[in-house]
Amino acid sequence: MDITSLLSPERIACETEVSSKKRAFERLAEMLASDQTELEPEAIFDALINREKLGSTTLGNGVAIPHACRPIHSPRGALLLLQDGIKMDTPDKKPVQLFMAILVPTEEQNGHTHLITELTSILLQKSMLEQISQFHEPKTVMDYLVTLFNPPEQRFAA
Repeated sequence: MDITSLLSPERIACETEVSSKKRAFERLAEMLASDQTELEPEAIFDALINREKLGSTTLGNGVAIPHACRPIHSPRGALLLLQDGIKMDTPDKKPVQLFMAILVPTEEQNGHTHLITELTSILLQKSMLEQISQFHEPKTVMDYLVTLFNPPEQRFAA
């Protein structure tokens, strides 16, 4: 599973007005619940915060991957890019500018570790972070990610 299968332009936001972890998690919960009648933003927010209380989901280098389990059919994600970042408990003391929130099905509770590991290796690539932080529109971010992870087939003339 790649990052583009978790996202849609509706679940990507480039924001300047988010100035706290609480507000960032609220925004992520809103996006994760979008177009899903069985998901409520408040329940997602509570699940993300409760998971965060077990240990910080920040990775350093301006990245956090908050995640939680919910009764859903397949994993889904939301990407929040912040212009200035938020001070959080990060290993390198850098503010978090990129939040990649993940919801996984409750029955896959123990099997999502590989997904988090894969996303970590992708999101901590410095060149990708520098590039993605230049975008200010969700569709542009999504197009970039699709190009990065699903490059068009190269055809050579015979």
